[in-house]
Amino acid sequence: MKALKTIKNIMVAAVVAAASALGMAAQQTPNPGFNVIPDKSIATDDGVRITLCLVGIPSTSQRIDGIDLVEGTKVIPATDIDGIDFKRYFQFEDEGVQVVEVDFPFKGALTNTSTLVFHTDKGDIKAAAKQ
Repeated sequence: MKALKTIKNIMVAAVVAAASALGMAAQQTPNPGFNVIPDKSIATDDGVRITLCLVGIPSTSQRIDGIDLVEGTKVIPATDIDGIDFKRYFQFEDEGVQVVEVDFPFKGALTNTSTLVFHTDKGDIKAAAKQ
């Protein structure tokens, strides 16, 4: 019994230490305030349009100054965004979800390694460009 209690105490201490380390890491890393979930991409006459779900905390405001599509070694800046405006604050409504469509002047198919870099006033957010 005593050995089991000692093992239990060691496990609890390990969990507490890990949680503390995660909390400290979260404090040291800037929190941009939302997550990005890619939905679909379609070819357009001028390139590609990517539909994205932005998930944040309801009733909080955010700002996106620009978005880059990174495809291999190419960095392609977005030309347009629909659903919000670049360089203007928007607020997550009660659901905490904002759907946006972003246009890029990129011809070709997105690969599984394609990424998006959101430039916000709170730091950059990196996300996959496709599911």
